[in-house]
Amino acid sequence: MQDLTRRGFLTAAAATAATAAIAGMAGCAPQDAQTKQDAEAASAKTRWSWETKPEPIPAGDIAETIETDVCVVGFGATGAPAALAAAQSGAKCVVLQKESTVVTNGWSAAAFGSRRFLEAGQTYNLGEIYAQFAELSNGRDNPRVVRLFLERSGEVMDYLLDQTPEQEPVLLESGHTFGWYINNDMSTRYDQFKKLLENMAGKAEAAGAQVLYKTPAVQLVQDESGRVTGVIGERSDGSYVQVNAAKGVVMATGDLSDDEEMVECYTPILKGVQNMHGAPCNTGDGFKMALWAGASIDSAPHCIMMHFDPTWMPEGNAPYSGIPWLRVNLKGERFANENLGYQSVVTSVRIQPEQTAFQITDANWAVHASVDDYQHPNSHSRHTTNPQADWDDAIKRGAIVQADTLEELADACGIQKDAFLKTVARYNELVDKGVDEDLGVRGDYLSWNAIKEPPFYALKRMPGVLATVGGLTVNEKLEVLDTAGEPIPGLYAGGDASGSYYGDDYPLFITGGSLGRAFAFGVLAVRSALGKLDEPLDGLGASA
Repeated sequence: MQDLTRRGFLTAAAATAATAAIAGMAGCAPQDAQTKQDAEAASAKTRWSWETKPEPIPAGDIAETIETDVCVVGFGATGAPAALAAAQSGAKCVVLQKESTVVTNGWSAAAFGSRRFLEAGQTYNLGEIYAQFAELSNGRDNPRVVRLFLERSGEVMDYLLDQTPEQEPVLLESGHTFGWYINNDMSTRYDQFKKLLENMAGKAEAAGAQVLYKTPAVQLVQDESGRVTGVIGERSDGSYVQVNAAKGVVMATGDLSDDEEMVECYTPILKGVQNMHGAPCNTGDGFKMALWAGASIDSAPHCIMMHFDPTWMPEGNAPYSGIPWLRVNLKGERFANENLGYQSVVTSVRIQPEQTAFQITDANWAVHASVDDYQHPNSHSRHTTNPQADWDDAIKRGAIVQADTLEELADACGIQKDAFLKTVARYNELVDKGVDEDLGVRGDYLSWNAIKEPPFYALKRMPGVLATVGGLTVNEKLEVLDTAGEPIPGLYAGGDASGSYYGDDYPLFITGGSLGRAFAFGVLAVRSALGKLDEPLDGLGASA
């Protein structure tokens, strides 16, 4: 289908509206039916707004042109490392950044085979890790792209840590994950990660990268052969700047979770779910620009990161969201096996009334929560270093409700009381039997979770969106592919802007996997654009 021009689209829309108005005034049923049929046909051809490719921005509208080697689009956990690596590789680099500063979200990043990993005596088998990853992906990943991360992430992490010695990370229990926080205090993790990215961004600029803040990219530039030769950005005053990139353009634009239309298309389960990150800047801009340039994108539905502990809740979050305590909805019903993988449990809450559930436990909560063998292979770690203090703080904030009786607990939470009491009684009956005849939770897990001794506790849980992690299809060189599976010359992608990686379920057994991929693929995409992908990073930036 030939793309509609903007003027043509508006003309067609006006004509359709006029036809509908005339039919309505005439009160003619056959005409109404025909108009509806025509409108539905037109809608089917351009169901989504981005399917209408905009006209190229005229050369006469370009107020400034900048020549560079690499243009990085976006300045976050992918773009900042990418810009740093580009500048320290001796390349001229321009960054187009939508926001007024570097954007961060998260606190930990995974890497395999780094110096610190090996110094800690950690070992791993990449084949086994990939096999577990592929099972969760349900065969939708590109193994060569996943292996690129598994094989090169440690090297990239070593490079980035060498550039940012001011923020020394903690190696988490998983052995492959680095977390940034102070004095073992998890409450500092997000601020510390933000400082890490700000440090990285500052060093990228100090090394020569030119960052154009508040200048979102709006359109890719291609030559007659289809090669991507640059990007056009729009400054805050409405003027356009064209960045011509001799070596390539790296998409580091993040995900689509803030674009309601793209969410409806690619991640419909997230429709109506609150976003957990701050600035609503992840509107799929990179996807749209690349699609207009002929790129392909992961098939729907995209993999998502939908977690508990959303900070947007008035009462904040509560610890232990991954513990398989009894969960009930507002109707007082038990609704899912509590020991499913973490994201499966979150999804089960997403479809409950008001997207709300409560974990229920009793006076023995600390004993329950301390059980070592208490985790699904694809679940969260406990993420608390001071259990009692965190618990007491959550009670003060209202994230945990405490009551002396189950009846009082139900009333305090707005849970239907009669059904709730029956649910708890049945649950305790299953605990006593040692067999979950209803939903199949492991017997030993049941034995740890009886709800009998007051005081009783309810931990409120609602889902929140961290990110969508499907993206533009890429190969093992992080070149963006067209709809025929061939590379689009000059176009690269990393982080959540890139796809061909995650499948059906996000692999939480690789804690910090999304940010680890962002770090690694940001650096490696730039190196690929510069023709240096296979060259080691050792020594890069040593003289900076």
